[in-house]
Amino acid sequence: MTRLIRSELLKIRTVWSTWVLAGVVVLTTSGFGLLIAYAPRRRALRDLLVPSGSPRWFDGVFRPMGIAQTLALVVGVLIVTGEYRHKTVTPTLLAEPRRGRVTAAKLVVAATAGLTLGVITAVSGLGLGYLLVATGHGTAGIMLTEYRLVLPGDLGAAVLFALYGVGLGALLKSQVPALVSGLTFTIVVEPIVTGVLPTVGEYMPGQAAMALLGSAARSGGFGGGGSLQLLPWWGGVLVLLAYGVVLSVAGSLTTLRSDVT
Repeated sequence: MTRLIRSELLKIRTVWSTWVLAGVVVLTTSGFGLLIAYAPRRRALRDLLVPSGSPRWFDGVFRPMGIAQTLALVVGVLIVTGEYRHKTVTPTLLAEPRRGRVTAAKLVVAATAGLTLGVITAVSGLGLGYLLVATGHGTAGIMLTEYRLVLPGDLGAAVLFALYGVGLGALLKSQVPALVSGLTFTIVVEPIVTGVLPTVGEYMPGQAAMALLGSAARSGGFGGGGSLQLLPWWGGVLVLLAYGVVLSVAGSLTTLRSDVT
């Protein structure tokens, strides 16, 4: 198993898409965070908006850190489907015919990649937070308090979404359909279902990830009020873990057992 994991780690380190996604995480976290921080404000509405440097203001600034979970989903899909796209799956399965072990190794590497993306976005977010404090927005204490609220959820969601991506890739095998279905479901379908049937929506991957954010997510986010119907944080972990494991097992028992030639 160790040999398989090392092989998978080597694969993910030597493809350009891994480094591109890492760069996108940094640019998105910093760029969108700055846009939120310095968004133009109409004078007539200034008193109704979240004050600069306040806890909810920093909560909004840190929200782009959530991009890590979406890109972790992409990484998870690529770890599996890239083998089929670039025709490397045949030597992989010749080296290890037990496809369940191959999938398990990919799950381990995907979790590592998801955590790495989460750490990169966490470092970017923290750097942005200190930059904003240094330019006169709030205090380091307020900033770090909000940062600690979103950090565990973002790291956990990135790891679990990477497992979810492996499950999708294992089940669908084809790269484009797996990416399109995963992103479309998370970005388009899930918000609609959540809005119409909130009791069903809370078990969707995105809402399960929001549950990991705990009190920060339940506060309604930047500039908003109200509340979200979310599972407890441990429920979110179990739901996302179930998506990844169940889809991976289904893929190993069906799609990945088919002829690769």
